[in-house]
Amino acid sequence: MSEQPVYVLKSSKARTIIPKAITLLVLSIIFYLGVLLNISLLNLRGNQETLLKTGTMILLAGIILIGTFLSIRTARRPYLFYRDMITFGKKHITYIHISNTTPHLDPLDRIFKTYSVNLGDKFFLRNIPQKIQLQDYLQQLVQYAERNQY
Repeated sequence: MSEQPVYVLKSSKARTIIPKAITLLVLSIIFYLGVLLNISLLNLRGNQETLLKTGTMILLAGIILIGTFLSIRTARRPYLFYRDMITFGKKHITYIHISNTTPHLDPLDRIFKTYSVNLGDKFFLRNIPQKIQLQDYLQQLVQYAERNQY
């Protein structure tokens, strides 16, 4: 887009990255314990068992690194507010299609002092710091778009 955004909204990096990294770590531990259980039930030689354990550890470390990298990349991406729409990466929603501006808090949002807004059409503003109050601003944008039919 050649048009400059009217407003740039950055989400909370900690709220995006930390829960994803912890989830990946816990699931990896459970998976590794399952692999250990299966290996113990097989009649393998010592070097085969070591090779399987090492391969599994390398695979899980790779998955954790890739998942964390993707989470960091998502956390760095801002929400861009233009004259007639909001974009996040390749997704966008026009102001006239926004059906909801009510903030939503889940338990992790309470811990990280963030909130989310489901704007409709499967478009969410996620991990917004609570110190940034967007509801009134979004309502004004929607009303302005409806009056001017953007």
